[in-house]
Amino acid sequence: MPLFMDCHNTPGIKIQEAEKAHLKDLAVQEKYNVKYLAYWVNEDSGKVFCLMKAPNKEAIKKTHLLANGIETCNIVEVEGGLYSAFMGKDLQDNKDLILDKNGNPDTGYRFILNLDIIAVTRLTDFIDFEQLKLPQKPLKCAEQLILKNNGTVINQLSFDRLIAVFKTPESCLLCAKEIQEKFLSHQQQYTSNEWNFRFTMGLCIGEPVTNTDDQIFQNALHQSMWYCKIAENGKIALPVEFQEISVLCRTEMDGENITIINKSDQAFIQELFDQINMHISKVNFTIDQLSKEMGLSRAQLYRKINSMSSTSPVQFVRDIRLRYALNLIKERKLTISEIAYELGFSNPSYFAKCFKEKYGISPSKIRVQL
Repeated sequence: MPLFMDCHNTPGIKIQEAEKAHLKDLAVQEKYNVKYLAYWVNEDSGKVFCLMKAPNKEAIKKTHLLANGIETCNIVEVEGGLYSAFMGKDLQDNKDLILDKNGNPDTGYRFILNLDIIAVTRLTDFIDFEQLKLPQKPLKCAEQLILKNNGTVINQLSFDRLIAVFKTPESCLLCAKEIQEKFLSHQQQYTSNEWNFRFTMGLCIGEPVTNTDDQIFQNALHQSMWYCKIAENGKIALPVEFQEISVLCRTEMDGENITIINKSDQAFIQELFDQINMHISKVNFTIDQLSKEMGLSRAQLYRKINSMSSTSPVQFVRDIRLRYALNLIKERKLTISEIAYELGFSNPSYFAKCFKEKYGISPSKIRVQL
């Protein structure tokens, strides 16, 4: 049977109350052919997450309703491998509550590190496409540091970035800082193509299922990618909540090359990317329209984006489109013209010009060399 996770918003819930509710689920699960496997409780946020096998989502809803008279907030189907990568090896008590390595209740929350690397190329038609692939030495270096800090690399989510998950905010932030220091020191010492790249990192705090997710940790992954795009070259961008949950993080976040995103800016960034993604295929979607959708004047939007990313709104939107384009070219499912129109460029020639200015090679030459 498929594997599912769900979430419940239960403000003020205590471990003992969640335990009683779980036992009630177990008492009626056979009626709908559901098998409950584990659950996580976060008393601070009032969230409970359940893991189960079931024939479908409807059977899970009926079980919860019959057992406890409650509606589940959301249910997502989960791949076994992806679940294991994010949640790790489970420690359970004898009543299915998941514990951390110290024997305390595991909150279910995880800390995501997104490392974005862009190879630096020269403007030439004779560029080797290998330069646009992720450099292997930096990748191996980052993977070693992730493992050293008890993180897990999530390889299957993307081929143009490195994503890792941690169980504590301290290990996530310290790992990011080690990667940053190592990369910056190598870039200062070496001039070989292997270390000739730009990089940013976005960190975030994520819960496995939210009210709107349709896959595990979807919202957290999106946030970490957004923060990568906001961060300046060589910097780490992360939400202020890291300071709020860890004294060590509070100290480490005072260092250089760290961008702290406050709560109002987090809301702005989410709305910004929601609007861009919603209209990304529209050729006539202008910055004036984006400003209107955001409820800001053009000047206010410029100041806000420039203060975060040191670019103009026009360049910011174009860079997002071009990064998506690079991914689509590597997937080889669409033609260059189809990609151009899919991402809102007025014509393929203009798209090719913008792409070459950013990556140093025309999109058609990438396609030939793949």
